[in-house]
Amino acid sequence: MKRYILVFFIGFIISFSPALQAQEHKKNEQPSMQPKLVVGIVIDQMRSDYIYRFWSKLGENGFKKLVNEGFECSNTQYNYVPTYTGPGHTSIYTGTTPETHGIIGNNWYVKSSGVITYCAVDTTVHAIGGSEKAGQMSPHNLLSTTIGDELYLFSNLRSKVIGISMKDRGAIFPAGFSGQAYWFDNLSNNFITSTYYRKDSLPVWLQRFNGKNLPQQYLSEVWKPLLDIKEYTESTADDTEYENGFDTAAKARPVFNYDLSKLKSLDPDLLRTTPFGNTLTKELAIATIEGEKLGEDNFCDLLSVSFSSTDDVGHEFGINAIETEDIYLRLDKEIAALLEYLDTKFGKENVLVFLTADHGAMHNPVFLNDNKIPGGVADGNLIRSRIKKLLQKNYGDTSIFRFYINNQIYLDDITITTRNLDKEKIMNDLRSELLTIHFIADIFTESSISSTDYIYGIKGMVRRGFNIKRSGDMCIVYQPGYMKTYGGKKITAGTEHGSPFRYDTMVPLYWYGWKIRNGATVREINITDIAATLSALLKICQPSGCSGKPIVELFSK
Repeated sequence: MKRYILVFFIGFIISFSPALQAQEHKKNEQPSMQPKLVVGIVIDQMRSDYIYRFWSKLGENGFKKLVNEGFECSNTQYNYVPTYTGPGHTSIYTGTTPETHGIIGNNWYVKSSGVITYCAVDTTVHAIGGSEKAGQMSPHNLLSTTIGDELYLFSNLRSKVIGISMKDRGAIFPAGFSGQAYWFDNLSNNFITSTYYRKDSLPVWLQRFNGKNLPQQYLSEVWKPLLDIKEYTESTADDTEYENGFDTAAKARPVFNYDLSKLKSLDPDLLRTTPFGNTLTKELAIATIEGEKLGEDNFCDLLSVSFSSTDDVGHEFGINAIETEDIYLRLDKEIAALLEYLDTKFGKENVLVFLTADHGAMHNPVFLNDNKIPGGVADGNLIRSRIKKLLQKNYGDTSIFRFYINNQIYLDDITITTRNLDKEKIMNDLRSELLTIHFIADIFTESSISSTDYIYGIKGMVRRGFNIKRSGDMCIVYQPGYMKTYGGKKITAGTEHGSPFRYDTMVPLYWYGWKIRNGATVREINITDIAATLSALLKICQPSGCSGKPIVELFSK
């Protein structure tokens, strides 16, 4: 009897011990299902090798912090072609490819109207806070939901989703249908939006941010190298034929220092082609978090930040220039400042950060040739002339050919039908003729793409980048190392992207913060896996068109 009384007494003490009760409650407490804030960082035109190429010059709290404290996916690939900014940002946040989400390029030809359309244009909406044309933008052409849309729906419309970028397409597609998007208008020097997102005015916090006139301040600066010019040993000399200059009309050499106050009259987009465009974007990211009070309630919010100036500098100077190295060393400091802000305000354990890029870039073909590596210029005008010549010879009608854009040939179905011509024969004739051009590697016709289940290699990439209603009738793939021309202009400087080759498809991917362990994987990851992984981490539905798979290594103990 005494033994039963003793057991009862011990049980009574345990049950009502405050310390033990608290400990038991903590053990059974439901873990946080979502972080306070997700921050997606996309670097425009960032090759995966840049961080390691510039490693010795980087600080400890920017890119290195993501490597040393986060999780690195060092073999992340775009699994479609073409690799451009619009499709890239869209694929990251929808978890699918242009075949499904419909953003097949930055621009494309519309057969029904016979005009070129811009990926984000929407003439049914109007500008708020800036010039009208710059503000007539929305996600109108997007066909799939984004990870932000799904988060918004999951929270019963209470999560905030915001996209910001110097480029409209870099802000709009990550924000999806449910978010807010703000982009830079060089005519007003303001960040603006459209009536798709708001009724009549910019939010007060953004009006205040624009009121600081930071763009004007930055354009009064002199862009000097961050380090002594002799320390840029990872780059070519400061003055080479592989670079364009800002003042091409005066044939000014592309050499430091750049007095922006003298150059701004030559180029209204000048700010985008300097490191200060990234500085402005970082400042806006912090202002957005503060102004919208992101991460301050019980519902997870999402902020997409796209740094665009790296793309403009890369196109202008090429991937081997000191200017390109310098902008990445400066961007490293912007990333460090943003991470420090997030860690200080929320704590590392409460914010989930990922960083990637929308595409890579190639070595300048003249640089390649000078170093005995194959490469060259793919002349679009030559392709157009050969198409018209063959059509005139075989069919007596060049109007069968409509347009050539995104390495795709658009034919006139009405003319073909009216004249009772065999479209398949026309495409095969064109294919045979164009394959004789030395810089063309292969050509795929609409019928072959639609009727064949391409999965692997370049054929699979063409298939996943091909939208049956928006893409052309034939898709051309250039040889590796060949850079396309604009309007027949011969390219001898700068860089390009858009191909299915590794220099364009391989990008960095880092995860940091909430529930992210330190580690790495060299397994091939598709860019579409990012949205699928976010869905799994946040315990929400995948975007409607998602074809990616969660990165299992992030969930391993």
